[in-house]
Amino acid sequence: MTERGPDTPTPEQRASRRQFFKFLAASPLAALAYSAVPSSWLEPLAGEVPPPGPATVPCVNCGAPALPPTTMAAASSSSLSAARSAVRALPRQQMPQVMPPQQSQEEQLTGGEISTPEEAINVWDLERAAHDNNLAQHWDYLHMGVDDYETRVANREGFQRLQLRPRRLPSEAQTGLDTSIEILGQSFDSPIFLCPVGSLGAYHTQAEVGAARAAQTHNVLQMQSNVSTQSYEEIAEARGTPHWFQIYTNPDWNRNQRLIDRVAAAGCPTLVWTIDLLGGSNRELSRRSLSGEGTDSALCQQCHNHVQGYQRPMAQGLEGPSGERPPYTWDYVSRLKDASDMTLVLKGIVTAEEADLAIEHGADAIHVSNHGGRAVNSMWATIDALPEVVEAVRGRVPVLIDSGVRRGADVYKALALGADAVGIGRPYVWGLGAFGEEGVDRVLDILEAEFRMVMRQTLVTSIDEITPRHVMEGRNPILTRHNQFGFGL
Repeated sequence: MTERGPDTPTPEQRASRRQFFKFLAASPLAALAYSAVPSSWLEPLAGEVPPPGPATVPCVNCGAPALPPTTMAAASSSSLSAARSAVRALPRQQMPQVMPPQQSQEEQLTGGEISTPEEAINVWDLERAAHDNNLAQHWDYLHMGVDDYETRVANREGFQRLQLRPRRLPSEAQTGLDTSIEILGQSFDSPIFLCPVGSLGAYHTQAEVGAARAAQTHNVLQMQSNVSTQSYEEIAEARGTPHWFQIYTNPDWNRNQRLIDRVAAAGCPTLVWTIDLLGGSNRELSRRSLSGEGTDSALCQQCHNHVQGYQRPMAQGLEGPSGERPPYTWDYVSRLKDASDMTLVLKGIVTAEEADLAIEHGADAIHVSNHGGRAVNSMWATIDALPEVVEAVRGRVPVLIDSGVRRGADVYKALALGADAVGIGRPYVWGLGAFGEEGVDRVLDILEAEFRMVMRQTLVTSIDEITPRHVMEGRNPILTRHNQFGFGL
C-alpha cells in the first residue's frame, strides 16, 4: 500500500494555490471564489488584488457609451470562461473542492457553460449564457416574479405534476408528423408562439427584430409588447408579415384609439389586451435592484433616458386631444372590439367565470396567463387553471396558454388539456440575450424537437390527435432541476 503523504502542503503547492487565487480574486468573479473557500486561504492576499479595469456598456438605442465603470454590476462571459478554465487546468491535488466529481452532471441540472448557440442542449443552457451577458438590473427585471417567486415555482410544479401516458406500437406504420395549427384565420407550422416581452433591447441590440426573424424562420406566431424597444413597423418589416400586438390600455381612450389605429394601419391582424396587471403587482426584486429609485436611478438615466425627449417607439406620435376615461369593466372589452377590425384576445384569464364573460363581450380568443408569475401571487399555475377555462369555453373560441413552459413536453401537456397554442416568454429572451437571433432560433429548435419526440412517443401524428388521455396527474410534482434564486424555473 502506498504511504499517505503529509497533510501539510509543500512550498510549490502553496505557491500554486496562491497564484490561482490571486488570479480569481482579480476577476469579477471574486465573490464566487470567496464563498467557496476557507477565509484563511484568502487572508494572505489582502491588498494584493488590482482594481478592475474600466468598462462601458453601449446604449441599446443609439450605441453611445452610457455606463461609467462604477455602474457595472455583472461579470463578462469572457471573464467567467477564463476563471472556469483556470480551475479546470489546475492539477487535481491543487484544485479546491468546490465542484462535484462529474462536471456534466452538475451542468445538466444548472445549465451548461456554452459559447455558441449550437452547444445548447436545453433552454437552461441559454439561461446561464444570457445571465452572464447582461447587467444585473436588466437580468433582475426579466428574472423576477412577485413576492418570493411562489407563482413562478407553481408554474413549473404544475407541469411537473402532469405525467405522460406513452404508447408503444401503432396499429399501422406512421408516415410523418404534422405540427401545424390554424388560429384566428392564420396558419403556423408549430403550436409554440412568442409571448409579448417588453424591453428586449435591454438583452441584445437586435431586440424584437432579432426575435421576429427567428419566428419567421420557424413560421410561429409572435406577439409584440406595447413597451417594446422597436416599433411595430420595424418588427413587421423584419418578419416579412404582420404579427399580433399586445396593448396596455391608457386611461385616456383617445390615446388608445390612436395606438389601435396605428397598428391596424400597419396590417396587424390581432390585438391582445393584457388585463392581469390592472390591479398592480408587487415586484419587490425590481425595486430592490434599482435601490428604490425606479427609472430615475443613475443607471437608467445614463442609458435609457440620456437622449432628451426619449419615448418608447409605441408611445411616440400619440399626442392629441384627450378623451373620456371609461372604467375598466366588461363593457371595455366591447369597446376595444368595436375600435377596429382586428380580432381581440384577452390575456390574463384564469377562471371559468371570466372566460365565459370574455366571450359574451366579444373576445375572439382567451389567453390563459399569470404573466409568468409577475402579476398576482396567486400560487396557481396556469396549467392547473387551463382545464376549467377550456370547459367554460366549450370550443367557441381558441384558448392560448403561457407561463412556465420550458420543455417540448410542456407544450404537449398543455395541448392535451385543451390549449390551441402554447407560449414561451423567458426562454426565447434567454436565447436572444445570449446570441441574438441565432439564440432565439436555437430555443425554437430545441423545443420543437422535444415536442416532436413526445408526439412519436405517444403515437400521435397531428395536433388534433393529442387528447387528455395522453396525460395524467401525479400526486406531487417531480422537480430535479436546481432552482436556487429562481434559476432553472
